[in-house]
Amino acid sequence: MLKHRYACQLPGKQPGILLALIVSLSFIAGCSEPVDAPQSPPVAVSVMTVESAEVRPSREFVARTAPSARADISARIEGEIREISFREGSRVEQGQLLVRLEDTSASADLRQAEAELAASRAELQSATRNLQRGEEVAGKGFLSAADLDKLKDRFSAAEGRLQAAEAAVQKASNNLAYTEIRAPFGGWVGKLNFDVGAVVGPASGAITEMLVTDPIYVEFQLNEAEYVAFRRAGREAAEGLVSNLSLYLTLPDGERYSQGGVMDFANVSTDATTGTVAMRAVFPNSAAVLVPGLYVNLYVEGQAGEARILVPQVAVQETIEGKFVLVVDDQQQVAQRFIRTGSRQGAMVVAEAGLEAGERVIVEGMQKVRTGVTVDPLQKRIDPDTGVLADAEEVSQ
Repeated sequence: MLKHRYACQLPGKQPGILLALIVSLSFIAGCSEPVDAPQSPPVAVSVMTVESAEVRPSREFVARTAPSARADISARIEGEIREISFREGSRVEQGQLLVRLEDTSASADLRQAEAELAASRAELQSATRNLQRGEEVAGKGFLSAADLDKLKDRFSAAEGRLQAAEAAVQKASNNLAYTEIRAPFGGWVGKLNFDVGAVVGPASGAITEMLVTDPIYVEFQLNEAEYVAFRRAGREAAEGLVSNLSLYLTLPDGERYSQGGVMDFANVSTDATTGTVAMRAVFPNSAAVLVPGLYVNLYVEGQAGEARILVPQVAVQETIEGKFVLVVDDQQQVAQRFIRTGSRQGAMVVAEAGLEAGERVIVEGMQKVRTGVTVDPLQKRIDPDTGVLADAEEVSQ
């Protein structure tokens, strides 16, 4: 047993020497200084300092544009289209020729009516002379009362035929005029539904349509409870309120419309299916930016307001616990702050609670940070209408 045990040892080496060597190596390794892991630089984020601004009481409505006047351009008599004098989608002036119909039949009808009118006049003149002579001889006893009555009847009949002939001439003249279809007002002409050579008439439908878009209507709905409160204030109070409102639009591309509008109309009854009242505003549209049928956002603001904290909408996040923003404190550390939001103001939203003026909120880089980390904040400014961010130095310059 002993021989086998010592056979496993190194020749010429004692166990104590090997143990001492291992202890020495461990001591040397323990005395060496540890290597520190390199620290990553703070994450760069964009921040904006929130400020207080005057916020007017406002409401936002989903609205739709509509023409302020509309007319179907139709044929009033039957005829073949001989000429089209407009370009689809173009602007035309009042009285401008749009469509010319074939006028051969209408011209012939007018000539026939004028000939019948001339014959009726001649017949009336003859009946007038006969009646005058009959009255003269009847006074001398040479004409019976029955014969005199016949002369009067012929005069009345001739007079009636003359009136009918005059009406026929007027009708034929109107029909000839109807072969030229002219613009009833200045506006925009739409798509053409018939081409040259087509036969149209009153039953054919519209050849095209005309729209007036300057000014243009903006139609929206007001719920019946708000409408009743509006009416309860009294007519004078309601008119005063309307006159002190500012109206503006946000277009489908997100841009704000350059001109303001005014309230124009409120319906006298509610829609039983929706419980709303149809309302209408009017906006100038000389540049033809707005076309009928657009969905827009209508903002209605009061004239007087109060100071409120505004925060960019891009900075607001939401969880099941509520809406929050990430703020950067004086030690450049990130903190989560829950807020209560109010009405929207362009690219901004009112922070009714949770923020104070002068605090910095992160507007870019939120996904790269978490609460408690240190960041490298870059100060930004924001366009309150469009939400476009820019460096604070660039804005100041």
